[in-house]
Amino acid sequence: MSKRATLAQVASYAQVSIATASRCFSNPELLKPETVTLVRQAAAALHYKAPRILERDLSIARIAVFTQLFNHQGGTERLRGISNALRAWPHELIVHDVADSKSSVDYVRKLLATKRIEGLIFSGVPIHEEVAMNVQRFELPTVLIDIDDSRFSRVLTSEKKGCELAADYFNKSGATNVLFLGARPSAIDINPGIRLKSFRERLLPEKRAASVELLVDPLSQVAGVEIRKLLKSKKKIDAVFADSDLLAISVYVAARELGISIPKDLLLIGYGDCDSAGQLAISTVRTHLDASGRRAVEILRAHEHSNAPVREELKPELILRSTT
Repeated sequence: MSKRATLAQVASYAQVSIATASRCFSNPELLKPETVTLVRQAAAALHYKAPRILERDLSIARIAVFTQLFNHQGGTERLRGISNALRAWPHELIVHDVADSKSSVDYVRKLLATKRIEGLIFSGVPIHEEVAMNVQRFELPTVLIDIDDSRFSRVLTSEKKGCELAADYFNKSGATNVLFLGARPSAIDINPGIRLKSFRERLLPEKRAASVELLVDPLSQVAGVEIRKLLKSKKKIDAVFADSDLLAISVYVAARELGISIPKDLLLIGYGDCDSAGQLAISTVRTHLDASGRRAVEILRAHEHSNAPVREELKPELILRSTT
């Protein structure tokens, strides 16, 4: 029995690179029609059959999502919205946990070169310029969540407006010593400091003068220690705005351990409205995490009918529960 022809032999016969021959079976739309014809003819002449891993299944759409999975920005809730919206659409969901914006460059390049891909979603992480250029070059449908780049369709929730809602509530309350508790900016933050700046500018001058600001790593043990120090300090804090629900939960736990009554002695508002905030009845700014993921998929699917970028802004809401 003669050995089966290899992809290398097909590439040699067609006088193309092995990568081009592979792409002919997995992503023929990326090649010139004459190149595809040439490789297919070579495969037929050598009785070559592409492995199933290279064959395209046109019934399944591959969607790649770039996000930070385990951070304070609500990446998990957005991902759930994306997944739920895709249920009625046969799909393969590829999730890439982004450590920094450049980490997406090689991965996107690989997706474009070796896999059939129907669309990209960047959820709460910036799109690197090289990635943007490749996406535009291959006309790959792309939707950004909470990244306002006019070259692409995007779904946004205004951080500025959300923080102003929290400040407005405290302005009307009897609170005088307000703590802003924020996450320390990271290299991948899109608008570092925007929440603190928006909250501080909206807070009444007399309350702003008495307010305290603390930036911490929400996932570190040091955050809990620093929060306890402030809650026990002589300067009695009577209100906290945490720029993530994760930090609001840390305040909730620390206050309970210290015997501080919420909301009697301490008003507390978080940001995001993640599942845990609802379960603990923590007041928070709802930023429509799940809804933004669902809407991103809907926009992605609409690219079949229109390539024009769209911009949708979801209005944040102040959700009052038992901590205010």
